[in-house]
Amino acid sequence: MALFGKKKDDKEESKGPLVGFTKPKKFLFFKIKSKPIYSDSGQPPQPQTKQQPKPQPQPQPRFGMEIEQQPRKPISIPSFMKPRPKAEKQEIPSSSQMRQQVSTKLQHPQGRPNQLQLYLMSVAGMHKDLEAALRAQNIKESPYEFVRKMFIYSVAISAVIMVSVGALLIIYGLTPILAIVLGAACYFGLFNRFIRYPLDRSKVLGKDIEKDILFAARDLVISMRSGMPLFNAITAVSTGYGAASLEFAKVVELVQLGTPIEQALDEVSNRSQSKTFKRIMLQATVSLKAGADVVSALQGVVDEVEQERVIELRRYGQRLNALAMFYMLFGVIFPSMGIAVAAILTTFINLFTVDENTLLFAVIGIFFLQVIFLNIMRSSRPTFAM
Repeated sequence: MALFGKKKDDKEESKGPLVGFTKPKKFLFFKIKSKPIYSDSGQPPQPQTKQQPKPQPQPQPRFGMEIEQQPRKPISIPSFMKPRPKAEKQEIPSSSQMRQQVSTKLQHPQGRPNQLQLYLMSVAGMHKDLEAALRAQNIKESPYEFVRKMFIYSVAISAVIMVSVGALLIIYGLTPILAIVLGAACYFGLFNRFIRYPLDRSKVLGKDIEKDILFAARDLVISMRSGMPLFNAITAVSTGYGAASLEFAKVVELVQLGTPIEQALDEVSNRSQSKTFKRIMLQATVSLKAGADVVSALQGVVDEVEQERVIELRRYGQRLNALAMFYMLFGVIFPSMGIAVAAILTTFINLFTVDENTLLFAVIGIFFLQVIFLNIMRSSRPTFAM
């Protein structure tokens, strides 16, 4: 059995490895068993793999035309993904360089300013309130342009005066040096006067507003206490109170053009030359923005202004007592008594003679003394009582 079995295994090994079995079949009443199947190559069967799809042939160009390959467009990188260049260290300019930069920013011809432009810029810089005064007078020019225009006018007028006076001096046989001196004096006087005109005008306008602003503010508070809105109350006081009504009329005009009432109050108060008007409008604006009671805020400002004006009137009364005493002494007693004593003394002592010329000079001196005292009293008067 062992030999038979050994021979059978050798025979199976000589045939090759086992591949599989045949299917069992039936023939009449007999069954045919399945038989083993051996491979003839002697190598074990390899597992079947899926067939890969064959590459499809690319379409050939017709009529002998070759297909041109379009180059790919470069991908654009967004700006926020690009690396930022390193910032270079900036040098801090010196004071002289900063002055030069400020001078070039002024509205004058581009390039380095000459000596005349530097002179005009220095004059414009000396008057710090000139820009605000120009805006208050609705003059849209810059301070440099205004100073340049006034310089041209002053030079033209002084040149005409100098030429006319020089011609008259030459006709009468005199030297024209006096005409040159007169022309220079006219230039400096006119130039300073022209530049100071917006400032003086704004001060006068501010004094006119101070006269009536307190009465307009009281009317405004009373109107709002009766239930009238702020805009309607401002419209009510925009007439009947002189220069103060003009300031409220500006607010009404801006609001009617579409500006919010808070912004309109800010713009008008910034341009106004009246300190009291600025205080009232500032308090109204702050109350509107904070949502507080506007009536109580305005009433508090009006009460403060009333107390300040009462105190200022008392100070003016005390100052006026001293001025009145000096006026009576040097403006009335000394001239009248002095002339009488001088006339009596000249009858006994022949120091000087009192004639018509002496009396004329005395009258002129008394007149100028009166004018000086009146100007001192007027300048010491409060602005709201002008």
